[in-house]
Amino acid sequence: MVIYFVKIQSGTFIERHKIHQTSIDMKKILLTAFLLFLGVQFAFAQSDSTLTTTENEGITILPEAGEWGLGISANPFLSYLGNFFNQAGNNGSPAFGYTQNPFNSLALFGKIMRDENTAFRARFQLNVGGNTEKSIVVLNQLTPDPLNVQFVTDTRNTSSTGILLGFGLEKRRGAGRLQGIYGAEAMLGYASQKDKYTYGNALSKDFPTPNRNNFGSNIAGTNFKTEEKFGNSFIFGVRGFIGVEYFFAPKMSIGGEFGYSFALRTAGKGSVTTESYDTVGNTVRTLKTDVYTNNFNTSTTGIGLDNLNGAINLLFYF
Repeated sequence: MVIYFVKIQSGTFIERHKIHQTSIDMKKILLTAFLLFLGVQFAFAQSDSTLTTTENEGITILPEAGEWGLGISANPFLSYLGNFFNQAGNNGSPAFGYTQNPFNSLALFGKIMRDENTAFRARFQLNVGGNTEKSIVVLNQLTPDPLNVQFVTDTRNTSSTGILLGFGLEKRRGAGRLQGIYGAEAMLGYASQKDKYTYGNALSKDFPTPNRNNFGSNIAGTNFKTEEKFGNSFIFGVRGFIGVEYFFAPKMSIGGEFGYSFALRTAGKGSVTTESYDTVGNTVRTLKTDVYTNNFNTSTTGIGLDNLNGAINLLFYF
């Protein structure tokens, strides 16, 4: 590939260089163009006072009363951008500081502008998960045929639910593209998990301890778990925050925030249901036991600096 570089000063040709290059990293060219674009945007924002509220075409830059804002974490985009412009591997994306916060899952983030300097904000997250583990075991038979071994399936189904709700009030100050934000919010969280077991070989008089998969720690003597419920967790927190937003384009901003949080977490007791075969009464016996270990039936409080997982946020207003 051949590239010519030309320098011109006061309309006069100064010098002309011809560079032969067999391979040029296009990523660096794109990075340079991207940085130049941001530089031009910043220069226009600083040099023209009319850009503090509107573009030259009359498009309003800052959000107005009644508009909605939708926020997402910019980290994945910045991480991709950084990796695209270099060959050093999977580099981490930029962050905004501290990460110790009980509400580190960012969730869906939105705002409603009450007026130009005030917004109601909300966070919402709903995680519902499920996992199924299957294991093949030999079928219990009184007269098994070694030439025709038969199998059955044992299964463990795990289900979990996580909910996060947050509501707050945000104030902002600043006349230009760079806006300072501050305010407070409250958050509520809930989490639960349950494991359920089913077996291909049933308990019976002939097979009081049939072939069954232990799924790690399922079998305890002649007792087999049929269900395990973990203690439901509840989280309540209040948070004050302060941060910045920079509007690099009309109704589009990038920014981050720090906060100081107080959180209370409670976890209720869990339970384990087992089944076993009563050889005296020739019946299947079911037993449910409360569980208080593994932080069940506990309360935890904490207070500290945070910034919601160190994320840099990207926001869109409409």
